[in-house]
Amino acid sequence: MSQPEGSGQARVLFTRLRSLGDTVLMTPLLAVMKRVAGWQVGVVIEEPYEQILQDNPHVDSVFVIENHGNRWMARLRTIRRIRAFRPTLAVDLHGGTTSALITALSGAPRRAGYLQSAHSYLYNVKVPDSREIWGREHVHTVEHQLSILKHLGFPVEPIPPPEIPIHSEDLEWIKDLLAGQGLGEGFILIHPAAAFDTKQWDADKFASLATRLAEAGQEVVITAGPGEEPVLERIRERCASTIRLIDPLPLGKFSALTSLCGLYVGNDTGSTHIVAALGKKIVVIFGSSDFKVWYPWNAEHQLIRSDLPCMPCAGYFCLQFDEPRCIRSIPVEPVFEAVQSLL
Repeated sequence: MSQPEGSGQARVLFTRLRSLGDTVLMTPLLAVMKRVAGWQVGVVIEEPYEQILQDNPHVDSVFVIENHGNRWMARLRTIRRIRAFRPTLAVDLHGGTTSALITALSGAPRRAGYLQSAHSYLYNVKVPDSREIWGREHVHTVEHQLSILKHLGFPVEPIPPPEIPIHSEDLEWIKDLLAGQGLGEGFILIHPAAAFDTKQWDADKFASLATRLAEAGQEVVITAGPGEEPVLERIRERCASTIRLIDPLPLGKFSALTSLCGLYVGNDTGSTHIVAALGKKIVVIFGSSDFKVWYPWNAEHQLIRSDLPCMPCAGYFCLQFDEPRCIRSIPVEPVFEAVQSLL
C-alpha cells in the first residue's frame, strides 16, 4: 500500500500482547494513526495493561484478554468482539502465536505483520525488517512499532511522545498518602524490581544507594509492582529508617506517584518507560537488554551499564556465567554519581 486508505468506515486493529513497556511505547503509534481522518482505532491487549490506554484520546475500542480462568475461552470471547468491530486493517505488533492467530481471525481483509515472524504465513501484508524501513542499524522500540505504518505509507514523522494518563482521583490519593509521611513533590523515586534476573540490580545495592542519598539530604521513596514485595522487604531490612517504602501500587496510582517525583532510579523495565513518558529525569541501570533499543525515549537520562562481549542477549537467564554479571557487576558509585549529576 503506497498511500494510507482513510475513509469513514476504515478501522484498524493493533494487537500488542505481554509487555508493559511495549504498551507504553505503542502510544506514539496510536497518535500517529489518528492523524489520518476517518480511522477508528482498536487495540487488543492483555490485562492489566489496558490501564495504560484508559482515556487515551487516540483509541476508540480496547479488547482486553483476561489472564484468569479459562484462557482459551477468554481469547475466543475477545475474537468475537473483534469481529464485531469489523477491522479493515489488522496489525500484529507482537509476532507471537496468540497475536498472529488473533490477527488472522480478526476478519480484516488486510492483515499486516513482519516477514521474519515465524507466523508470517498468516499475514497477507508482509513487512520487511524495521531497520530496512528506517534505513539504519539501530531502531528504538518506539520506531520499531511505527515501522509497519511507515511501510504502509502513513505519516509517522514527527514522532509524538508516549502518553500516560494521570487520573485526578489517583493523584489525590497519592498526595494524601505522601502527606501522611511528610512528603510533597520532588522526591527521588526508586523502583528496584525487574522481570528477569538479568535485568535486576542487587536489592542490597539499591538499599545502599538509597541510604547514601538520604544521608546527602535527599528525600527518597521506594516502591515496586504487585508480586515484587520480596524485593521491597529485603531493602526495608537494609536501608536507612528515614527512607519511605510504599507497598506495590496498581498502574494508575504508580503513574500518579511518578508524576510527583523529581528524579527516578530503576532497572530497564516497563515502569521506567512510564516515567520517561511523564518527562521525568531518569537514572536507568541496564543489564542484558539492548540499550540502543530500550533506552528511555524522549527523556533526560543517565544510562549505567557494563560492557561484556555477550551483551545484549535474550535475557531470560544468563548463559555465560553462574550469575548475570552484566548487571550484578555494576557498583553503587557510578549510579550515585549519575543521580547527583541530574539533581
